[in-house]
Amino acid sequence: MKYKKLIILLILLFPACFKLILDFATVNSKKLPYYGPKKLNGQDTLYYQVGSVFQGLSNDSLGLKTINLDTVNFPVYVVSFIKQSYAKDNYRLASLSEYIQFKKDKIKYIPIVIVSPCDGTGDAACLRDLEKLSIDNPNIHSLYWNNRSFDSLNVSYFKEKPTHVDYSTFVLIDKKRNIRGYYDARYADDFKRLIEEYQYLRMKEEQIQIMNNTKIEKR
Repeated sequence: MKYKKLIILLILLFPACFKLILDFATVNSKKLPYYGPKKLNGQDTLYYQVGSVFQGLSNDSLGLKTINLDTVNFPVYVVSFIKQSYAKDNYRLASLSEYIQFKKDKIKYIPIVIVSPCDGTGDAACLRDLEKLSIDNPNIHSLYWNNRSFDSLNVSYFKEKPTHVDYSTFVLIDKKRNIRGYYDARYADDFKRLIEEYQYLRMKEEQIQIMNNTKIEKR
């Protein structure tokens, strides 16, 4: 009976302890920002959301795969828009390439979506260069978009962006589809920050889930 009470007490205290750990985390001390336009709704701030841009993404003429970035399988994800010329430029993706080769375990649970345009003339090379990143890395999704509408596709991820953000920048999206970070994959420090901030957002989602489950149990 005594142990049962102790277990119940630990279950009740765990969400509070988890929150305390998050509050004192290195990432939280910097207050992970929200990017994009903001609106006021009374006293609340409404943060910009990117929406479901990639739902049903496909190119039937090339027989390419489809992907739905739903919040169940992709609660938090990273996306980058790579021009065909950048796909062949290892320097643009230097840190990602390094992690794929030498530190795969550190990124294997991070959903990374890389979108590149295919223009109908160099499609074979486009597919080949991007698919190399996905080999033996099921968390890395190489997607393709028509070259003529490629610029309009990434506009939603670049609204009111910092001036340094451009193609090949990695964008961190949370479960509410808010933009939470921009990272330059050419630099190791930036890519390391991406990993840390992704992990922080995932922990926040776990905390919310635990709190919700605890409320249900108390009822």
